[in-house]
Amino acid sequence: MASMVYVKNPNGKTYVYENVTLWNKETKKYTHQRKCIGHLGEDGKEVLPNRKKGDAARKKHPSTPRSMNECSVLTVGTSTLLEHVAQETGLMGILQRVFPTDWQAILTCAYFLVSEGKALCRAEKWVQRNRVPLNAHLSSQRISELLLRIKPGMQQDFFRLWSASNSCDEYYAMDITSVSSYSDTIPFVRYGYNRDGEKLPQINLIMLTGEKSHLPISYRIMPGSIKDVNALKESLSRMELAKTGRLHIVTDKGFYSKENIDALYSSRYRFVVGVPFTVALAKDAVEEFRDTIRDHKNYCRVLNDDLYAATKSVKWGGHRCYLHVYYDSLKAEIANKRFDRELLSCYEELKQGKFNRIHTEYYKKFFFVKDTPKRGRKVEYNEDAIQKHKQNTLGWFVLITNDIKDSVQALTIYRQKDAVEKGFDDLKNDLDMKRLRIHSEAAMDGRLFLQFIAQILTARIKVVMNDHGWFKNHDLQEVLDEMKSIREVLILGCRKSVITTLTKFQSEIVHLFQLNL
Repeated sequence: MASMVYVKNPNGKTYVYENVTLWNKETKKYTHQRKCIGHLGEDGKEVLPNRKKGDAARKKHPSTPRSMNECSVLTVGTSTLLEHVAQETGLMGILQRVFPTDWQAILTCAYFLVSEGKALCRAEKWVQRNRVPLNAHLSSQRISELLLRIKPGMQQDFFRLWSASNSCDEYYAMDITSVSSYSDTIPFVRYGYNRDGEKLPQINLIMLTGEKSHLPISYRIMPGSIKDVNALKESLSRMELAKTGRLHIVTDKGFYSKENIDALYSSRYRFVVGVPFTVALAKDAVEEFRDTIRDHKNYCRVLNDDLYAATKSVKWGGHRCYLHVYYDSLKAEIANKRFDRELLSCYEELKQGKFNRIHTEYYKKFFFVKDTPKRGRKVEYNEDAIQKHKQNTLGWFVLITNDIKDSVQALTIYRQKDAVEKGFDDLKNDLDMKRLRIHSEAAMDGRLFLQFIAQILTARIKVVMNDHGWFKNHDLQEVLDEMKSIREVLILGCRKSVITTLTKFQSEIVHLFQLNL
């Protein structure tokens, strides 16, 4: 049953309530539920509805719409991760010292390269959607101006501080790669051996990386026409790391030459260098150990590979050094099949007259070719050269070092140099360095420096993931993509921003890197 109840308020108004009477079976009593439906008008008869909350404010500003700036949303996951890495490694502090007015822009560009891996001309819209160090627009014009402000002298100051902060008694791997370019105005861009197999001029980029930290330490740009063997001596003299103490350089066979080994000795560097089979040193070593290398005393295991190893002490210009000789029977079998397959391709090419420039050496070394007017072309295998090549090279490997006596330790250190190779792979495939889209030398210097900063961030993230076994189930891009969906919502007038709810995987990433969101 419903009835009307009138209650007079001290303010003079009489409020009207709708009263509903209900019977409670448990208490066996009546209960009353009241709801205010309005108040009496001036005539004391008409019931007027009460004013709703907020009506006064709407009457004051009836035509003011809700401002779009009252709520802003920014992506914060990736930038939070990269900011943590930049602080943890000391990278941010060094950039602040060397580039006091541009460090925010440099880090912002590096964040974009790591997150998106696209050309920097696309960074402007990304910066507007992400929380980044630079609190300003980053147009293509501003980026171009930034590249020109990153002077070579400032870069050397950075390398000096960065090398000093990462100096330790560890091994440093050195390697070289080529970066193609369409520019015909940069002196360093020249034709040479292109490691990507592209018919374009290039620059050569030499990088030094710590084998334990896996962090890039320094790099140097060289003309694209310079070969690996000509690059080592001059590069070592200019690398800032050389001033931090004793170095232990690890390089592959491409850097081996008598001049380079002499330079390493004269600079008092420790080294581990692969020896190619084009020199007598490697050939003579294999010849010496061919019959005894498979003795059980030479059997060993290096990074889960079973092989045979032997060591001999030799003299190099009055200095003592160690020659480590290795033989892997499994790799010998695999290499033998690959070699036979390659020989068959060369044989068919010679028979058909379809020459491949890559196989020129094979044609000369492993085949006899005779052209006669009547019988045409006759192609025969050079069996003696083929057997000699198989016996002396397939499955064999030689290292020279002036410091490490143990053959297992030497090969372990040498194989760990893939830190540089992986870094080059990241540069070209993930960080937009397959091509140089720059047409001035000054801009090229700045662009490569930004790329180097991005590589440091990427390398550190990979080290943490690898140390905790994450690469078994995840890769770097998967982690970055997952962090891109974390957003910060900021409402005008609220002191604290709101972070979107984290997924399970995001929570694991935050915990792994100890991030503070």
